[in-house]
Amino acid sequence: MKKKFMTVCMLAAAAISLAACGSGGGAQENSQNTETEAPQEAGEETQEEEVQQTQAHVVTFYDSDGTTVLQTAEVEDGALLEEYVPEKEGYTFAGWFATPQMSHRFDFETAITQDTSVFAGFVSYVEDTRTFVILGSGKSPVLMESSWGSVVGDAQTMQKEENPEANIYTLTLDLEQGDEFQFAMNSAWENQRGYGYLNTITLDGEEYFANSGGLGDTGVKRANIKVKVPGNYTFTLTTYPGEDTYDTTASSYSEDNKENFNINPYDSITWVYNGESEASGIETHTDYYIKGAKITDWKDVYSDETKFTEENGIYTLTITLEEGDEFMFTSLITAEDVESVGNEYIRYTNIEEADTESLSYVTSTESANLVAGAGGSYTFTYDSSTQVLTVAFE
Repeated sequence: MKKKFMTVCMLAAAAISLAACGSGGGAQENSQNTETEAPQEAGEETQEEEVQQTQAHVVTFYDSDGTTVLQTAEVEDGALLEEYVPEKEGYTFAGWFATPQMSHRFDFETAITQDTSVFAGFVSYVEDTRTFVILGSGKSPVLMESSWGSVVGDAQTMQKEENPEANIYTLTLDLEQGDEFQFAMNSAWENQRGYGYLNTITLDGEEYFANSGGLGDTGVKRANIKVKVPGNYTFTLTTYPGEDTYDTTASSYSEDNKENFNINPYDSITWVYNGESEASGIETHTDYYIKGAKITDWKDVYSDETKFTEENGIYTLTITLEEGDEFMFTSLITAEDVESVGNEYIRYTNIEEADTESLSYVTSTESANLVAGAGGSYTFTYDSSTQVLTVAFE
């Protein structure tokens, strides 16, 4: 009996001990649960964030009618859309566009961040019998010789591929930073194909070209292409002449000059950067001249009277102007014995806003040309390194 009683007591003591440990351990366990619940909740939030970060957007590929769906694709947020080439019997695929009006091409180098629609351009093949050339100005040999189309030779002429199903023109040349150009039929700038026809301006996230606009009444498609990265390039112009139209809304449009306003939503310019220029560097010198309504009748007059004098990169011109004369300053590039009209223009915007004295002598037009505030002798000083113009008046 004593042995049995002792056993019962030992079991009871063990139970009490376990109960005591359980009580203390329960508080500890609750504490541990409290400590581990926060990381678990944070983990759940992280998973939710990852879901949000990897959400997909729907991209719908439409036919040229803007309503017929050709294909849909899901693209992760921030990813690039993969291009594909659709087929349509009796038609040639001319690329993807961002709007149903085919106003500009879709940029496949832009990250997808929302549901997106793209539109297929389909055209009928028509043989293009035109010749296209590069017209422009700058410090590269081909554009210096071109001098905005004053010379059109073999070096400026694009070569057309022998292809019975496509109109493809190519040209390989060296370009320097700051060069400006377009492609057109001739030196009269008919059927211009400029900045608005480029399929892209970037390569590996870097901009290689810029929209330089142009003088006169011009749209983005006929804007000059300005080089930001020098090097050797191959340009490919693909044309669809059966889709040509005319910008009749331009203020200077007429039946006589209609070919200067020829546009095409499907034509495109693609390019390949081949690396550094193949030609050896050519030393050039830039001079600046005044050009205005009264002073030169808006003609380029290259004379000692209209020319800035230069010393250590600082250019100075003293000249008498009539009150109200509208003017600007243009550039002339010289390489060895070759002179070429430059593409650098000095205007009202080259005067610093803080330079109240200079601004008190001249005013500006909508096109940023300068206007003489009074008749008299003006001295203009231009720093080519900073592109800052100052004005003095007597």
